[in-house]
Amino acid sequence: MSAGEAIHAAARPLITASRRDLLRSVAPLFSLAFAWWFAALPYPPVLYVGLVAYSLLQLALIFIRRRPRDPVYTPSRPTTSWIAIGLDLLFSAFLLAQMPSLGNTIYPLYILLTLRTLSTYRRLPFAVVLPFLFGPAYVFVAQLGLGARLGLLAEWGLLLGSLGIGAVAILSSAVQARANATLRHDLRAERMGREARIGDLERSANDLRARMRQLHALEEGLRVITSTLSLDEVLNQIADSTVQMIGASRVHGMVLSLQKDEQFEHRLFMLDPGQNPVWAGSLTRRAIDQAVPIILSDATQDAELADLLPQGMRSILCVPLFVGDNPAEGALTVVSAGASAFSSSDARHLTALAMQAGIAINNAKLHSQLSQQQQLLEAVLRDINDGLVIVDARSQVVLTNPLGHTLLEQELGAEPIADQLIELAGRVRAEGQPTLMTELQFKHPEDEAGQFYQAYASQVRYDEREQPLVAIVLHDITAQKLEEKSRADFISMVAHELRNPLNSLNGFIKIVLRGQAGALTALQNEFLTIADSQVELLKSRISEFLEYNRVEAGRLVLDPKWNDLSLLVAGTATRLSLQAEQSGLTLRNQVEPNLPECIFDSERIGQVLNNLIENAIKATPPGGTITLCSELHSEEVWVRVYDTGVGIPKDEQNKIFQRFYRAHNRASSKGNHLGLGLTICQQIVVGHNGRLWVESEEGSGTCFTFALPLTPREVTVNQ
Repeated sequence: MSAGEAIHAAARPLITASRRDLLRSVAPLFSLAFAWWFAALPYPPVLYVGLVAYSLLQLALIFIRRRPRDPVYTPSRPTTSWIAIGLDLLFSAFLLAQMPSLGNTIYPLYILLTLRTLSTYRRLPFAVVLPFLFGPAYVFVAQLGLGARLGLLAEWGLLLGSLGIGAVAILSSAVQARANATLRHDLRAERMGREARIGDLERSANDLRARMRQLHALEEGLRVITSTLSLDEVLNQIADSTVQMIGASRVHGMVLSLQKDEQFEHRLFMLDPGQNPVWAGSLTRRAIDQAVPIILSDATQDAELADLLPQGMRSILCVPLFVGDNPAEGALTVVSAGASAFSSSDARHLTALAMQAGIAINNAKLHSQLSQQQQLLEAVLRDINDGLVIVDARSQVVLTNPLGHTLLEQELGAEPIADQLIELAGRVRAEGQPTLMTELQFKHPEDEAGQFYQAYASQVRYDEREQPLVAIVLHDITAQKLEEKSRADFISMVAHELRNPLNSLNGFIKIVLRGQAGALTALQNEFLTIADSQVELLKSRISEFLEYNRVEAGRLVLDPKWNDLSLLVAGTATRLSLQAEQSGLTLRNQVEPNLPECIFDSERIGQVLNNLIENAIKATPPGGTITLCSELHSEEVWVRVYDTGVGIPKDEQNKIFQRFYRAHNRASSKGNHLGLGLTICQQIVVGHNGRLWVESEEGSGTCFTFALPLTPREVTVNQ
């Protein structure tokens, strides 16, 4: 449609209304003009009175018609039109009665009636009858009633005009009737179309209401399902939500299948719990493999399921249970007794429910596992025989088990246990060590021995954004300490009981060897020499026992003084060089002669050097080399003892400092030992606030290093 056509179509009602109003307004003007024309003719006065009355009435009608209407819409009534037509009829009859022969005056009168008809035809179709009958009526009255005959032109004009008006009226009526018929047909078609659309809308509304009910049931089901973490409650809520969403009239049974290892666990709802749901397992496997919902309109036609279904069941809807992007972990199966009971819409809604149900089931499983782990952890913490105390970065105790809590509440000694544990946690953080093991002694005023605990402190990281916690495990070793003390006392007693006879035996053997008891044969001298060496070895072992007992009992007292470490190393190397030569070894002293003096107990550090060099001699095969060297650091001085012996395996390097431990491949060819020497050496070095460690590669030799601090300090070891 062009712009002009659009404007014309929009303006047509306005133009039609304007024309109609114009005709209604102009018709009375013609009446006034007709009255003025009559006033110019010489007629009786009564005719003038009628003309004036007719004019005034027409003016009144014009005023009434042009009066502003009420803004509230009211249906228009043709009252003024009827009054105007009546006035025209009365005026025409008045003229015919007063002037039997109008002559040419009939034409304005006829034009008046014609205009009146055109102006009121739409509103009053009856108005067309007036001009149609007026012409023949006037001719009849003029010719027969009054005995006067009109002119030929006037008669035929009136008759043909009346016939024309009648033909126009008939044609207009036919056109109007046809238009009305078309309008009625259109209205009927429109009504039928509207009824069809109303039916479609009602069906859509019913479908929408059904979907809204399903969505509401789905939403309510999801809310209930996700509001609990109990697995049994979740499964029951899934079943209830499924029935509410699909409708109880269509759901006659339900199976919830969950995968466990390679099998399925089935939960039956609204079915006989005693039956074996083999069919549900087959459907679940099919749904998991295809990863899409399965709809069977008539499962009795399925060869695989026909003989396995519960009696009376035909329709099946099975949807897989997914948890995120992981493979399906089960399926939700709904059965119905009717055929084609489930639609694709039901499958979509049940799939949406199944997705959330899978997440809820997984959350419930995780919660169950977490609860079990929490119960297990609580049981372990409650029932273990060790105390547990956890300290945070603010030195606050954040967690204890019952035994740890009991220890914290005890008042043992001058320093509270909590303060000692917090100090231990601070040491772990300050030294940056992942673990730290130490012994704690808590003395009680009424118990002179007190209680001994072995404390294992380790850092626990639970959040990368937070500083680690420190977990301290307290193992009661009081009984072990008492047993060790008893054993040490027994060893000390036995050693002293053995030492006196051995000293006497050693003295008499030496007297005999010197010939003071008479001359000896060569064989006797050899035998007594062997006996003397064995007695010396036995005395050395007894001395080791006594030394170890003193260390363990805390009776090893150091006497640190300013000493020259270089001089001590040189003297020890000179004393043991002969022993090394007898074993076919070379002992080299490469220690710097100008090492700074430091504070140490020369006797005890000499004992350490002597033990390390003797071990190297025992571990090195003939032809090897033992080297002594030193390193000076800012706060420590290091002394190293290298050998070219068999080496120590890596798995034994952390064990050689343990008491009574003997490496399997060291010194096996040069005699046995008790495994106490390195333990004693470590205690002596640690007593000087120093360190002792080993570096070795199996088959390439070993290096023992001890470090002494350069800071002077008098230390008494009481361990």
